[in-house]
Amino acid sequence: MGESQMSQKSILLDTDIGPDCDDAAAVALLNVFANAGLCRILGIGHCTSNPYGAGAIDAICTYYGNCSVPIGTYYGPAFLEERSCMTYNRELTLRLKNRYRSMQPENAIEMYRRILAGQPDASVEFIAIGPLNNLSALLNSPPDSLSSLSGIELVKKKAKHLTAMAGIFRCASSAICRRAEQIAGSIIEETSEFNVVCDIAAAQNVALNWPTPKTYLGFEAGLIETGGALQKHPDPNHPVKLAYSLFTENGKRYSWDPLTVEYALCPGSSHFSRSCPGTVCFDGRGRTHWEEDKNGHDCYLELAQEPKMVERDIDAVLMNELRS
Repeated sequence: MGESQMSQKSILLDTDIGPDCDDAAAVALLNVFANAGLCRILGIGHCTSNPYGAGAIDAICTYYGNCSVPIGTYYGPAFLEERSCMTYNRELTLRLKNRYRSMQPENAIEMYRRILAGQPDASVEFIAIGPLNNLSALLNSPPDSLSSLSGIELVKKKAKHLTAMAGIFRCASSAICRRAEQIAGSIIEETSEFNVVCDIAAAQNVALNWPTPKTYLGFEAGLIETGGALQKHPDPNHPVKLAYSLFTENGKRYSWDPLTVEYALCPGSSHFSRSCPGTVCFDGRGRTHWEEDKNGHDCYLELAQEPKMVERDIDAVLMNELRS
């Protein structure tokens, strides 16, 4: 909590906030950690064409006192903008204070390029908690007035790590693997995880060409239900409470995205252990392929504590958040 400005992580978050409510908790956690001095939020990119994504992100940031966080969005057509992806983000945008009720922010790729160009070399950490279309487009972006570097050159120069919620892995725990297979309805090797299958080409591009080390939190590692405690929060306009009450039946949801954010900002957390080094790739059906390689730049996370303990800790942070 008392870390100096020099030790703060510099974070760019990319989220698809809307298709699932755990993005709302993840954005909240990012703000909690920023207010505690653990990170600087350089910007948040929205990776779908849903018109209420940017407003929902900004409403959460504003609730935590961070009303000037740069936000960018995806401008491709008809990507995760159906009604089922507006279950809560529309309500947050129209009900809570934010900058984007009647307008959209800048293009996310332009925002990323501008922010990266102004940062020290090897200083920026990316967190991806949605489909990887924005990050793929960033890699593919050409030199422009913001930077003379191509996207992949710019990321290689300015970024230091990517933590992504993507894929599914046969971890060491047979119990966790069995549960994941029961929920997914197929064995791990045949399962296509949501963030990957939404844009397989983008996931393949990022897995193959992203030029920094990468850490993946897979489907199986996020099957911990959190958020229920927030239904007792006294503020009726708490954005995460609203999101979870609108999206779920009991206020609880699996925790893929908040756990991804937690690990990225607290890599020493006792909640996780890391796999050995290796290489991740995704095939044409969106299935995850993992290969151990001592020289590889990828790894995936495994739970290192009982799920109930992790659930308790995440809910405690959400309930006792530090607001500025």
